[in-house]
Amino acid sequence: MTKIDLSKLKLQAYPCPICGSHNHRKIYSIQGFAIVRCNSCSMTFVNPRICNEQIFDIYRYEYFQRRKDGYDNYQTIAHLRIQTFEKWYQDILPFCKSKGLALDIGCAAGYFLDVLKRDLWQTEGIELEEKMYQSLIKQGYKVSNQPLEDFVPSDQYDLITMFDVIEHLPELQADFAKLADMLSPNGILVLATPNIDSFQSKVFGDRWFQFKPIEHLYYFSPRTLKHLAQKHGLYIESINKSGQYADIPFISDRLQRYGFKLLVNVFNLFVKLFRLKNFNWYADTGSIFVIMRKYN
Repeated sequence: MTKIDLSKLKLQAYPCPICGSHNHRKIYSIQGFAIVRCNSCSMTFVNPRICNEQIFDIYRYEYFQRRKDGYDNYQTIAHLRIQTFEKWYQDILPFCKSKGLALDIGCAAGYFLDVLKRDLWQTEGIELEEKMYQSLIKQGYKVSNQPLEDFVPSDQYDLITMFDVIEHLPELQADFAKLADMLSPNGILVLATPNIDSFQSKVFGDRWFQFKPIEHLYYFSPRTLKHLAQKHGLYIESINKSGQYADIPFISDRLQRYGFKLLVNVFNLFVKLFRLKNFNWYADTGSIFVIMRKYN
């Protein structure tokens, strides 16, 4: 796999991924990309964006080691990610009617697959990044390195998870049609995604850390997710605020990374005064945690 030159990727304009309208207005300009809002259904998305033919190239090469886009510390904060996945699993469990076959789309280092395996699920995954994919294969997991569009399911799934994935998928309508078909009659689809209607989005505006227009193509609200689900015979059974476990170094790094230098100094002083250096907690990140099920 060769290194990707992001500057050479082709941009293309697309209609609204929810309603198909071409009528939208620009609300932000971020990293040279326009963030627009559909005037018909209020969906927020990047337009123009990296074209569908090239979008998956972004994820093949060291996506979890890059700083400009992707992640630059995915495995260095493994303990926090594992805590988060363990909490999310407990949130999901009451909605599971059986512990059968599970598919984790965008499974990265396999932390959530580990959680499922410990609780006796049969597991499968999809991961495009080559190093992560090879590592998971060596661990004995059944994983595909093909995009959801090209993925061939082994059966219907009792649980499909997409944590911070849906905002990356270029063909939303086709993908959701496929996801609905892949669910077993009692299966559930679970996703976490940034919420454009969140308090954090409204406070930080164009400095909201979830605006990553290279790879985050879409910014959902509960309303637009509901519209998408209903088109494909799914309904939202549960929707709640979502977050992740964080500690002081993680928060300080994020504030520094997104340009809040004064806030970093105030934050570090607060930490020092109250001796919070080793403290971690579950923080609301401005995302939503959604559980969907098929209509009977």
